[in-house]
This record gives sequence, C-alpha cells and structure tokens, in this order.
Amino acid sequence: MSVSVLGILGSPRPFGGSSQLLRAALLGAKEAGAQTKLISLYDGEIKPCKGCIQEEDPNCRFPCIFEDFGKEVLLEINQAEVIIFATPVYWYAPSGVMKNLIDRITCLENMVAYGEPSYMEGKVVGAITVGADAGLTMAGGYLLTVLNAMGAIIAPWSHAYSRMANKAIYDDRAVMDAVNVGLLATGLAAKLKGLNGPLSYLDDKELLEKIRRQILDEKEAYEKSHGEN
Repeated sequence: MSVSVLGILGSPRPFGGSSQLLRAALLGAKEAGAQTKLISLYDGEIKPCKGCIQEEDPNCRFPCIFEDFGKEVLLEINQAEVIIFATPVYWYAPSGVMKNLIDRITCLENMVAYGEPSYMEGKVVGAITVGADAGLTMAGGYLLTVLNAMGAIIAPWSHAYSRMANKAIYDDRAVMDAVNVGLLATGLAAKLKGLNGPLSYLDDKELLEKIRRQILDEKEAYEKSHGEN
C-alpha cells in the first residue's frame, strides 16, 4: 500500500528551476516508495475564483462550479495523499496561475459548510519556491499557511527554495532540501496510514548526484524534442 504524491507546477517552463526542484522532490518521494504524478498548471485554463462562497445561495463545494482544467486538477488533489506545490516567485508571491488554483481549492475546504470535513484535512503538503530574496520565504510561507488553514498537514522540512533560477538543479542544498520535501512528506503520510516512513532529514550526496543526473537527462531529452525552455 503506497502513498500517492501529486506535484503541481506553477511555472510556464517545463524544466525551469521550479520544475527541476519539484522533480527532485518527486524522485525523493519515490525513494520512500510513493507513486508520483506531475501536473503543470500551464497545460490548460484555470479560471479565477468568483467568490461564490459569499453568495446568498453559496455554490462553493467540491468539485467547483467551473468546467475547466482547474477542475481536473482539483479532482487530482482530492485523490492525492501528498501534494507538493512548486512555483517561481512573482513579486513576493506564487505565480498568478498558482494563486488561481489556491483560491479554487476553497471548494475542497468549504465542504465543512455542508456537514463534512474539509477535503484537504489530513493531506500532507510541501512547497518549493524559486526566485529572489525575501520573496522565496514569503511565497513558500503563504502556500503552507493557507494550506494548513484548509486542514492540510505540513511535513517536516517542508519548504525547499533556490535563488539560482533555471540553474537551481546545481544548487546542492536546494536539491537536497527538495528531495527531503518529497521523502519526508511521503514518510509522514505513510505514518498516518500506520506504515513505516522516514521523518528525519537525509543528507546523502550519492543520492543527490543520482537524482540530479536523472533530471538533467530528462531535461536534455525534452529539449532535443521540444527545444530549450
């Protein structure tokens, strides 16, 4: 019985820095025996939330009123046990498309208004941010604070970040941190299911190099068939 881990990429660059670290996190999750999936939010339309939670007859309930790609992502989130959100920093905050998704996740949390638990309750979450200066921690802190307020559980060592933009894969500390985001979020989710799982930070240079090489190979193959990011 493995843990299901969903990686959500809020960057338009399939192998930019945010994607590189997200892929490292997902490979870390696989090291703990997880089944993983990556979704890019730029693969379809995610309409902005219209705030129907405030309407006299509120319609804010899962799986949301919109029939768009955002609804498909919400369905995936509902099925996942671990969700790792990765975004570039746009003016001290997550990317616009990531913010749209976070607002739309309200429909899972608002199931409390219908006599059910929040559908985010018990899910384990992590965050990855790539950008500059204070925006790194502000964007990551925003994601983790909001998701925790929706009922999600923050794993140990749950935030990885880098200032190295599309060269984040060469940022040793950031890559190792990202691997641990996936590894420990999976470990916590396993513990919640009564299974064994890691909860302590792993500093393993051999694993770091193996994961970096795998991501660089995937990046090279992608660029050969699609062109550079």
